[in-house]
Amino acid sequence: MQIAEAAVPKREEIEELLREDLWELGRRAFGIRRRMYGNITTFVSNMILNYTNVCVIGCSFCAFYRPPGHPEAYTYSVEEAVKRVLAVDARHGIRQVLIQGGVNPEIGIEYFEELFRAIKSKAPHIAIHALSPLEVEYLARRERMTYREVLERLKAAGLESMPGGGGEILVDEVRRVISPKKIDSDTWLRIMEEAHKAGIPSSATMMYGHVETLRDVAEHLHKIAQLQAKTGGFMAFIAWNFEPGTSELGRKIPYPKTSATLLRMVAVARIVFDGLIPHIQTGWLTTGPETAQLAMYFGADDFGGTLYEEKVLEWVRAEAPVDRREDVVAVIKSAGFTPAERDNLYRVVKVYGG
Repeated sequence: MQIAEAAVPKREEIEELLREDLWELGRRAFGIRRRMYGNITTFVSNMILNYTNVCVIGCSFCAFYRPPGHPEAYTYSVEEAVKRVLAVDARHGIRQVLIQGGVNPEIGIEYFEELFRAIKSKAPHIAIHALSPLEVEYLARRERMTYREVLERLKAAGLESMPGGGGEILVDEVRRVISPKKIDSDTWLRIMEEAHKAGIPSSATMMYGHVETLRDVAEHLHKIAQLQAKTGGFMAFIAWNFEPGTSELGRKIPYPKTSATLLRMVAVARIVFDGLIPHIQTGWLTTGPETAQLAMYFGADDFGGTLYEEKVLEWVRAEAPVDRREDVVAVIKSAGFTPAERDNLYRVVKVYGG
């Protein structure tokens, strides 16, 4: 991994950016995006394997999880999980499987080792993009191992990259309100640093639109930029809007932020991470494909991917289905950009012209 050399903006400077005129932010961010990628917008052919919905953390913003013993709780066996991956691959042809679930006390590290090895043995062309720092921290406690030992065992079994789940807002005062049982911000950052040192690149994420302030958002972006300047291991940054749904937090904050907020977050991220994090995703699922198209003009160069089998925000996806490769290609083209399929490491494998 190449270490980033760009200067890290101060938190105060980031907060000032967040208050600037939206159109000026968009103009600056689009200029950076055009300089780096021209007219190309990438995406990955991807499926989501939500291997369990059992979780003991109980985040107030999550409508997906079920406590142990709940009648709607489920956990896939390794055989069932592999069968699902192979079925989606046979039907659609995928390059990546994103594996994430909850903190399920019944699942240990051997489950993931067996799962990763089985997928790679039967479908070696599918990259494994899996688990969040929260799940790594739980496995380390359960198995009485260091974070590095957990990560190295998972990497040996086939883990190639990590999503940025559990980042939310990296300010502990905020985290204590929306997810009091979740790991603190320092732990999230420390596990990401260990992953990068172990040769496992990752994404960084931010969930906004709940109880955070602009100062909190600025602090979040600043912490990610600081770690990136140290390790160079973040491949992409993804901001996404809190979606109330049927969650506990949704009863207190029933309305999501507008699309303009996502455009602001995308533009500020592109400016802040210029020279640090190469890719900015559109985060289309919670704000819709039309906003994702606009986000490309506000600095985003990546559409994320197809979401075969996604369950966490399934009701949102049903309202604006962009499920298949051809759907994503059509959305990118209709926005005036050139779609390019990539792998999990953001290497372009096919450009869709015309």
